[in-house]
Order: sequence, then structure tokens, then C-alpha cells
Amino acid sequence: MDSIAVENYLKSLWQLGPDNVATLDLAQHLDVTPASATKMIKRLTEKGLVEHIPYKGASLTKEGESKALSVVRRHRLLETFLSQTLELGSEQLHDEAERLEHALSDELEEAIANYLGNPTRDPHGHPIPGINGEILSDHDFLLTESPFNTDLIITQVPDRNSEMLAWLRKEEILPGCKITLISKDKFGDSLVISLKNNEKRLAFSVANQIHVSLEVDI
Repeated sequence: MDSIAVENYLKSLWQLGPDNVATLDLAQHLDVTPASATKMIKRLTEKGLVEHIPYKGASLTKEGESKALSVVRRHRLLETFLSQTLELGSEQLHDEAERLEHALSDELEEAIANYLGNPTRDPHGHPIPGINGEILSDHDFLLTESPFNTDLIITQVPDRNSEMLAWLRKEEILPGCKITLISKDKFGDSLVISLKNNEKRLAFSVANQIHVSLEVDI
């Protein structure tokens, strides 16, 4: 079994890439020093899990991507399980799943998946990879790239920032909600959506982490 550090690096490389991930971006994502990230990338390259091209970045090999998707699957299944069985708030799920994902056996993973009915999305709307790493194709796209005055459904919200999640929850900006993009203010770095006949202003930094789909695609 791979170490916790190795699994965290592989998962982060997949989330950021999975191709041509800059060392600095990886270090910031994991909150480690660039030197530590460089050392681990070298180690993962030696293990055949990563290919690194100087001045271009690190990319997951086929084996590395398979291992990364296995960690992502365990994480998102755990978030779903904790949400449905213990009714934890959405802002709590990520950190708790982070602690548990590395200790989950294949047998318990399968049992949890079967108990949940083999879900395809976690409580934040993120696709859950299948047992072989397959991800259900979808029609999601970023809210910042959405057409104006079109019926949209929120499909994914970010899961790493608990404060942002708590705010989104308070504002009822959640997966499954119907919204319409009203306007964008590039100079004000924000956009306006309509939700339940109320207008809400979102910073681009937030909106750029929210995925939606056309209502007709649901």
C-alpha cells in the first residue's frame, strides 16, 4: 500500500492536471515547500507513477492516474457515506474524508459503495470514479463560462474551503439548485445570478469553482 504522502500527491496531481502540473502549483495545493514537492516528484518518477519534463511540469503515468483515481473514489464515497449516515454538514465532509481515505480497505470500500447504491456523484456534486477508474461523462461546465439568461442547474461546488462552503450553503447555492446567469462585471471581478427570483452577486474566484449544466441535460 502506498504511503499517505504518495496518495496525497497523486490525488493532487490528478486534480490539478493530470498533465503538466507545475511544481509550485502542486506545492501550494498541498501546502508544502517547493523543495518538498520537487523531492516527491523525483520519487514518484522513479516509481513509474509520474513523468516529469523540466520547465514543463509533472504528468501522471497510466499507473499513477489509476492510483490517483482510486484515492479520489475512496474520498468521494466517504463524503457521501458520512453525509447520508451521520448527516455531517457539507463543510465538514472534506476534512473527515481526508483523514479516513487512506485507511479504507478494498473490502470496506466495496461495502460502502454497495450500501450507498453505487452513487455517481458525492454531496458536492463531484463525479465518483468507478471501481476501474471510469468517470461518468457529463455536460458540466464552469458558471463563469455559462450563457446568459439560460436555465441552469448547479452540479458541483468546491469542497476544500469550509468557510466558502458554509457561505454557499447559507446562500442556498447548492447542487441541484436552478439558477440563471444575469450579468458579468469583469472589471468588478464578479457576476450576478438569479436564484429563486433573487439576485445574488458572486466573486469570479467563487463562481470559477462552481459547475453547472443546462437544465435540459439533467
